[in-house]
Amino acid sequence: MFLNKTMFKKWVKSAYQHNGLVVGRVYGGLVLSGANWVTWTQDGYVPNWLKAAIMEHVGELPGAGKVFRAKKDEVSQYEVSDNPYLNLPERWKEAKVPFVVTPIIYDTRWKHYRLLQCRDTGGIVPVPSGCYDIIDVRELETDGRPMGPSARTDRGDVLIWKNENAALAVCRVDVSEAGLPVLEVLAGLEYEEVPM
Repeated sequence: MFLNKTMFKKWVKSAYQHNGLVVGRVYGGLVLSGANWVTWTQDGYVPNWLKAAIMEHVGELPGAGKVFRAKKDEVSQYEVSDNPYLNLPERWKEAKVPFVVTPIIYDTRWKHYRLLQCRDTGGIVPVPSGCYDIIDVRELETDGRPMGPSARTDRGDVLIWKNENAALAVCRVDVSEAGLPVLEVLAGLEYEEVPM
């Protein structure tokens, strides 16, 4: 898995405490989902620290083919296990539009956005900085470096990184051009990709 352990444990905890954490054993792996992110880890490659983080908050791991949503102070609810949004191996195959991670972070008083650029159109897509900062190649064991980000369209609604045994998908931030006027100016420039 190529995610920073400390940050990802915080993601799991935050999802559980606020919008609910989706946990499933589907599509040949363990799927976790929060408000604007999804991860998939192939069966047999799920690290013990991740299982422990899930057990700490949820209290159980789902059986094969099962998906449930757990939220603090609420009863876990089983969900339909066939959810295309959670099928990251298939979403990766469809994600043929490459993006470049630019060296630009746009800071506001309350939020920080990493700006990504569509290689085909030059358009700029903002994602919360933490959605990129969580990628940590120092956590790799036998897996290769993740490829990506890629998306299904040049709008980059859902951006995916994937290696042999894991995947991460994050949603772009929808901001009006008035909210980030600099996006239009930055779209015309070319950027070198930020190394992981």
